[in-house]
Amino acid sequence: MRRALAVLPLAILLVPAAARGAVVQTDRTCYLQTDKTNVTVSGNGYTPGRPYSVLLDGTGLEGGLGTMDAGGAMQGTFAPPALGDDELERTFTVQVASDALAASSMFTVTRLKANFTPSSGDPKKLRVRFSVAGFGLATHNPDVYVHYIAPGGTLKETLRLGKATGQCGRIARTAKRRLFPFDAPKLGKWQLQFDTTKSFTKGVTGSKFLFYSVGVCLQPPGAPRPSKSAPCPQQVRS
Repeated sequence: MRRALAVLPLAILLVPAAARGAVVQTDRTCYLQTDKTNVTVSGNGYTPGRPYSVLLDGTGLEGGLGTMDAGGAMQGTFAPPALGDDELERTFTVQVASDALAASSMFTVTRLKANFTPSSGDPKKLRVRFSVAGFGLATHNPDVYVHYIAPGGTLKETLRLGKATGQCGRIARTAKRRLFPFDAPKLGKWQLQFDTTKSFTKGVTGSKFLFYSVGVCLQPPGAPRPSKSAPCPQQVRS
């Protein structure tokens, strides 16, 4: 039996770098923005002893030049760029290039934050959209809840906002809903605690779980605006 021999064009035989085994990864996929945050990047599958460069979003990193070790691998650490004042999270691409080989990986830097808009109005009627960021730092795609803590410090109600998705656990914005999902909220300073547990535990400094609290001041008509010295004044001016 004769067997046919296929002759392939040379271009088809040029295997992309990623398929030849070059791999880049970071030690996490999501990082909380702090002054001490560092990203560790590692690569392997490259040619041993060859120079490499590390790029972030296409731009070479300062101090990002080096030489692959005897196993064709590298590792380094860098501080990611700070988020802008109006940014809750940003995704970056880190690439390691050496000769004709290049591979990349993506990671996200986030704030841990929750809020709602609009932020003022009649609490009996106000409908808002909630948004959260950073709630996936500990658990992938968690459910996010908001716990309503009355001015006296007792839990009034717990509301599920939805599932936080993406590398860092983000809910860009919910559908509009009442800010207070119950009638006649008591006047005074409320705390809205956002976390990933349906059962409520008060979050404090040093707590072992992620939480973010937002204070909401409910005042009678005519009361002065809140200030540092009077965070939620209730006395109506005569």
